[in-house]
Amino acid sequence: MTDIKDEGAASKRYNVLFLCDDNTASSIMAEAILRRWGADDFRAYSGGIKPARELDPQASEILQAQKIWRSDLASKNCTQFLAAEAPPLDFVISLGERPPSGMPVTWPSGTKLIHWRITEPTAPGNSRQRADTLRRTFLELENRIKLFVLVYQRKAMKTAATAA
Repeated sequence: MTDIKDEGAASKRYNVLFLCDDNTASSIMAEAILRRWGADDFRAYSGGIKPARELDPQASEILQAQKIWRSDLASKNCTQFLAAEAPPLDFVISLGERPPSGMPVTWPSGTKLIHWRITEPTAPGNSRQRADTLRRTFLELENRIKLFVLVYQRKAMKTAATAA
């Protein structure tokens, strides 16, 4: 089981949990992408409602090809993030056609819940079609995450400018 303890409460980085049904592809990719594009301002995590035992091998291949694969990426149950020792979450972002069924309805106070409608990475078809779908999902996530980071950075710059 992956350790999710708070990595430093004194830090001012936002904690973001990406959530999907099984935590094998889209949420894992989102975690890795945010670590790439928002590492200075965010801590990225991922979890699933019913986590699978293993990550999707094609999703792992995409992350390796993008050079953002990390050995600590693993499928986790989202309930770990409700435990007292879990990092305080600023954002919970659910991924997919709709929020996952069975998603916890209660999160700690102050947690912002967001849903991003994206291409489901588990599209039926042969291996090539599935790989194309996963690549499309990766690109959708990367674009959204870049915008998410940009909005945060602009907001932080505006706050800093008005405080000066």
